[in-house]
Amino acid sequence: MTDRNKQAWDLVEPVAEIPEKQKWAWQDARTAARKYAEKKSLSKAAFSREVGIAAATFSEWWSGKYRGDYTKTTEAVSQFVDNQNSFEQTELRIPDDLEYVETPTSQEVMTALQFAQSMPEMAVITLGAGMGKTMTIEEYQKTHSHTYLATMDPTTSTPSTMLREIARTMGIYEKSLINLKEAVGYQVQRNGRKPLLIVDEAQNLNDSAVDQLRHFLDRYQCGVALVGNEEIYTRFTGEREGKAPPKTYGQIKRRIGVKVQRLLPRAKDIAMIIDAWNIEDEQVRKMLSVIGRKPGALSQISKTVRLAHMLAYGGGGKVDTATIRAAWSNRGGEEL
Repeated sequence: MTDRNKQAWDLVEPVAEIPEKQKWAWQDARTAARKYAEKKSLSKAAFSREVGIAAATFSEWWSGKYRGDYTKTTEAVSQFVDNQNSFEQTELRIPDDLEYVETPTSQEVMTALQFAQSMPEMAVITLGAGMGKTMTIEEYQKTHSHTYLATMDPTTSTPSTMLREIARTMGIYEKSLINLKEAVGYQVQRNGRKPLLIVDEAQNLNDSAVDQLRHFLDRYQCGVALVGNEEIYTRFTGEREGKAPPKTYGQIKRRIGVKVQRLLPRAKDIAMIIDAWNIEDEQVRKMLSVIGRKPGALSQISKTVRLAHMLAYGGGGKVDTATIRAAWSNRGGEEL
């Protein structure tokens, strides 16, 4: 905090008369606000924005020039600071979530992405929920140049909405759809580079949108990775029951150079996540291994361990089978 900011937070005597019942609460709230602002290096204007009070109102309240009822603003400031301190205490009890862990399954995904980028080819990657799909592709993007990652949802199912989402992640904003398609195409053109377009949650795309991605592969020699749930895998790598596949399916299917499908974690995946949380107790490890084989897989382990740390805080900070069981139960899990 600058010297000027520190001076602005000086506790001065009120200019106006403050009712005795409100004065003590006002003084306590000012002291708390100043401590919090100094810790976070906030100006008075920034602090008032965080609290949600108009800057002019807060300034008058702070200096004791406010002519209205101090109670409402005093309560708002006190409640904000108390809440923030409570949040910080909670955060201290809970370890940060894991960063990328290179499990055997994530290595398999990395290899498929690298193959699609270098050839170029189309990759179809399906992992079960909670198996680190998104974390793995984000890690790949961070560690490989000319890699673009766009995440789809039900509102980006068509070629035009998909293109706009892809373009947005590239910082491209064109009103004309034709210009937009050409701009995206130019961005992913091979042209001496080895680009890769990763499309996450690709099951949300309709067939025409996926065919547009096939067009990028053909025309611009851009590697394409379709990443999603089991639906995207069965749509384009196998036959749909009782239905003849559209003609475009054959064009897409023959361009798939690599496929990864793993709906359940390997035992080694589970063990490596437990290792990453520094869990050594054998009984706790066994319990977490059971949790890791339930729907939600590896993410269930991490969420349960984090909550267990919070529950263990009052008992000396030790994560044991009792706190794991309690955390799993509190998260809505069935009996282990």
